[in-house]
This record gives sequence, structure tokens and C-alpha cells, in this order.
Amino acid sequence: MTGDPATWDMTTALQRLRERAPVQQVVLPGELVAWLITDAAHARQALTDTRLAHDMRRLPDPRQGFGGRRHPDDLFSAQGRHLLNSDGPDHHRLRKALAPLLSRTAAKRWEPFIAETCAGLLDTMAAAAAPPDLVADYARPLATRTTAAILGIPDGAQHQLSSLTRATLRAVHPDDPAVRGQRSELFGLWARIISDKRRRPGDDLLTRLTLAHGQGDLSAEELVSVAWGLFSGGVSPTTTLIAAGAIEILRAPELRDTLRNETGASRLIEELLRITSPFPVSVWRFALADVPLGGTVIPQGSVVLIALAAANRDPALFPEPNTARLNRRSGHLSFGLGPHYCPGAPLARLQATTALGALFHRFPGLRLAVAEASLRRQGVLIERGYERVPVHTRTEEADT
Repeated sequence: MTGDPATWDMTTALQRLRERAPVQQVVLPGELVAWLITDAAHARQALTDTRLAHDMRRLPDPRQGFGGRRHPDDLFSAQGRHLLNSDGPDHHRLRKALAPLLSRTAAKRWEPFIAETCAGLLDTMAAAAAPPDLVADYARPLATRTTAAILGIPDGAQHQLSSLTRATLRAVHPDDPAVRGQRSELFGLWARIISDKRRRPGDDLLTRLTLAHGQGDLSAEELVSVAWGLFSGGVSPTTTLIAAGAIEILRAPELRDTLRNETGASRLIEELLRITSPFPVSVWRFALADVPLGGTVIPQGSVVLIALAAANRDPALFPEPNTARLNRRSGHLSFGLGPHYCPGAPLARLQATTALGALFHRFPGLRLAVAEASLRRQGVLIERGYERVPVHTRTEEADT
């Protein structure tokens, strides 16, 4: 698993690894040796196995987790204390503070805001002289504005917060002084945003987190880390889902009709979640003990990754895995499983359904403005979104 991540054919690479063995050691970028799980059955086991911890501080020697040095994509594990690097009672405590504002009912109240935001962004795309970019002009601003509104982040801080978050998440060399400076600037910005929220509370997640901190339910570090995790986790995968989902629909134009009714759209979004796997690989886990799995034993102290993208295309569970079939019954793993199931899943589904429905209704002649083979990805394993997806919004543009 080496080379230029921007041009990896991850689907084919993970398929070959799954065919070789469902559980095996691999060498990742940065020369880190990790255990990779690639089939659906063992992925489901691993996602709920409490011996595979999110919190590397639970290892007898925490330095063992990454061999004493940083690696690309490790920020969720190495920075602060939040939902993605906590386990057991700590994870439950942090999650409990968020649950009322991230439920399906709570997400539904944001539907008018999401629809209005989509309409405004599509108006701008329609007026653009050059081919607009589905990432920068549509998917990312929609996800950013929605996540910021739910958290209660002021408009004036959104651009800087988004830029710093992308820079730190996609750093190839996490120990580089410039990257450390960006992280320091990012968390300093969060501290200022939270301080302002204490003075001007509202009906939002940040207010709820600050109240939980005031009641002693969250530490100061947890308050900042959870807020950052919610923002980054709300923006990046949703951006990827919308952009990659649009590409899948462009590959199979007959899917556009399914967006016209609620049942069809709901089923299509589940298939797009399965096929695109916005988080292709789970966040890092660490073996607290020897873990027998897939005919081998993952030794205590090992770094473990679960290839959600591979499990979601496992033909043993999903016949014709590369094709969107709206009558599937088996569930995908794109939001995880068990106690760590993504709390933002209802909101991600709502944004993708609304955004893709509005996109193809407004632009029935939508086409890629470049060859699909030329599209590049950003990130390495966990964060792997498209850099840009230029499109023609009118049929006559594609013809010329």
C-alpha cells in the first residue's frame, strides 16, 4: 500500500488484499506495519470487539501504538480526547452529551436549512462562467455551513476553521514544525470560539457542550476536542459522500430517477454509502490483548485498521458488489457498528439525499468536465476525498 495516494485505485487494491487473506499485516505509508481487516464478517466482529481499543493510552506502553512516531491520518487517535479515541464509560459519557441534538428527529429540523443552502449554491454554480467544482462549490460549503450551524459556529470563523482543519487532517508529515503550528493555531481558534459561546449561548451543540463542561461532565480538553471532532467528522465524510455519490450516479444515469421519490432516494443513498465508503478505512484501533481473528492472531499492542470500503464490497455479503442495487437487505458498515456507530449518520443521510436530489433536478444534463480517470484524491487512508470534481451543468457545455 505504497505510492501516490492521490492516484490509488483503492477498490482494486483492497479487493486483492481481501482475496489474499481476510486479516493480514500490511505496510502503510510512513512504513508503519499494521493489521488490516478486509472482509465483511471479520470486520463486523472487529468493530464490536472491546479488545480492539480506540484509546491507545490504554496500552501498557502507549508509545507502542505508533512505534513512537507520528503517521499520516493519525490525528484522530493522537490529538485530545473525543468520540473517536475513547472507549467504554468515557465514550458513553461524551456521546450522551450530544445525543439529543444528533438524533434523527433533531436532524430533520435542519431540512429546510439544507434545502435553502443547496438552492443558493446551485444558483451560484449555474451562473459560473467556468465549469464549477462539485467539491469546492457545492459539497464542501454545504457540509461546512450545515455543521457550523448545528454547532453554533459564527460565520466569520468558518473559513479559517475549515482551512486549518483540512490542512491538519491531510498533513503527510504530522511532526513537521509547520504542521504543528497549524494544529496549535487550530485549537487556539477553537478555544476562542468556545469562549465566545460561553458569553453568548444559543440553541446549538457548542452551548450544550459548554454547559456539560460547567456541570463537570466534560473536561476542558474534552470540550475542545469533541467540538473539533464533530466539525471535522461532519464536514469531510459528508463532502466525500456527496461528490463521490454524484460521480456514481453519472456512471449510471438510470439512478437519477430514483431520487424523485423518498423511498427510492433513501435506498439509493444507502447504496452510495456502501459503494463510496466516505471513511474507506476505520480510525485506528489498538490490540489490548492477543486477538484471534480470521485464522490468525493479532498480537497485543498491534495497530489495527478495518477496511470498511473492502467489507462494503465483499461479494460474500453483497452480490455484484460494484453495482448499486436498491433491493439489498444486508447493511453496510460505512457508519461503523456497535457503541461507536456514527452519531451524525441521520444528518449525513439527510444532507446527501437533499443535495443529490437538488443537484440532478436543477442540472439534468450534468456531466463531468474532465475525464474521470484524471480525478485525484486527497488524504491517505481514513480521509480520502476528491481534490476537485469540475462539471458541466448544461448539456450544450458537454457537447462543446
